[in-house]
Amino acid sequence: MKKGRFYIMRHGETVFNATRRLQSNHMHTPLTRQGFEQAVAMGCALRAELGERPEVTLHISDTGRALQTAALIAEELGIDWFGGRRTMDLKEIDMGSWCGRSYSDVEDEVGPIVVADHLLRPAPDGEDYPMIAERLNRWLDGLGDPGGDHIVVMHGISSRVLRGIMAGYPVHPVHTAPIAPSLVQGSIALVEGGQERTLFGSERGTEHA
Repeated sequence: MKKGRFYIMRHGETVFNATRRLQSNHMHTPLTRQGFEQAVAMGCALRAELGERPEVTLHISDTGRALQTAALIAEELGIDWFGGRRTMDLKEIDMGSWCGRSYSDVEDEVGPIVVADHLLRPAPDGEDYPMIAERLNRWLDGLGDPGGDHIVVMHGISSRVLRGIMAGYPVHPVHTAPIAPSLVQGSIALVEGGQERTLFGSERGTEHA
């Protein structure tokens, strides 16, 4: 169990989310106007919780959409975006050769790719959920046990696995990794002392990663 408080959130809506395309970790998928508004709202919610210029460690998935979201959050808080710790360990589930394609095109070929509880079916040449858990456990191990407050800007599916690990959710019977409930884009989950609560936003997220 990690010391400190971890504020874990999804990036704001992107043009890929809005048009139901599977995102990639290697191409920039920019935020929509709504995505900008969601990022600013998350920043405002964190400022209300932590105050201006808080002493925090900022962790960011090294993807365009997460970096863009983190920049807006950092501006609201008055913290240094350049001091954020960027890592691909926080990236989204790798959907292999399905990346960049529309949901409908892939589903026409292979059937449903959105399964129960807004989870994505892994691509044959992509990542599965235990693989996501492995890299997130590696990231957690690399943090040590520093305590303090941490802001983590990442993605829909991978954040559910991270929250699942940190808050002790049960192992999913099909996907064999701990998976937390889905949150809508623009939500913030707070994990502290192995317990989770939704700080801002709500559950019942969309399937888009």
